[in-house]
Amino acid sequence: MKNPKDRIIICISISVLLFVCTLKVDAQQVELGLRLNPEFTGLINKNDNNAGNELDLTNHFGYLSGGIGAIYNFNNNIGLAVDLLFSREGQAFKGHFTGNPPDAATYSSVVSTQVSLNSTVIVGDYVALAELNYIKLPIMLSITSDNTKPLFFTLLVGPQFNFLEGVAQEVNHTDLDYPNSNIKPTDLYKTVTMNGVLALGGGYNLTPNLVLSARLRFDYGFDDVEKKDAMVSYSGAAPIRFYSTGRQATHNITGGLMLGLDFKL
Repeated sequence: MKNPKDRIIICISISVLLFVCTLKVDAQQVELGLRLNPEFTGLINKNDNNAGNELDLTNHFGYLSGGIGAIYNFNNNIGLAVDLLFSREGQAFKGHFTGNPPDAATYSSVVSTQVSLNSTVIVGDYVALAELNYIKLPIMLSITSDNTKPLFFTLLVGPQFNFLEGVAQEVNHTDLDYPNSNIKPTDLYKTVTMNGVLALGGGYNLTPNLVLSARLRFDYGFDDVEKKDAMVSYSGAAPIRFYSTGRQATHNITGGLMLGLDFKL
């Protein structure tokens, strides 16, 4: 089974099957709830980090992820947690074009390509944004202090599967595509990737059946989110690689405060 997507699908299927089976054992130990996560996001790439004035990374703390979640508690300290989240994330940039060709291994080359295809010229400062929208499925081990107490400590850790839902690439606050070519922004990124998740914080039993939680949540991508073998044809010419062979792996990362409100069945 060489295809990593096949391994991901089998892993998800087994995890979901195990989770469904546990639900049938004792519904009294099941929690269902809502998730909301104000988050900082970024795309880590060594070429971009070392690009100098041509391309600088800027902080981006303006996104929310959210969705639904479930926890099956095997006992008062151990459980299995599964969330289904929509996450809008990415990396903001600023830079300066001098009129010379940009470094082909950096994201500034992507900006330059989009600007050129859209018949625009930028000399001087610019801002850009690579925005990736994911459906995320984290499957996590839940470890807590005694969760029957009014206040309890909680830690979640496990793998997360990311399914690309959409991509937007902005230059100077305007979404740009790739006219006169055979690609669109979604073609430049992998449709399925894997992250690791760590979340730690606390929970509070508001009532015997209602739990409020707050956790510092971090996830980091093990895979390169960019599709480095993407090929592009400009104006019907022979296809060429979109990304430079010198461009290194790009990993997505998020950090935020995950708020949860769960109902005990």
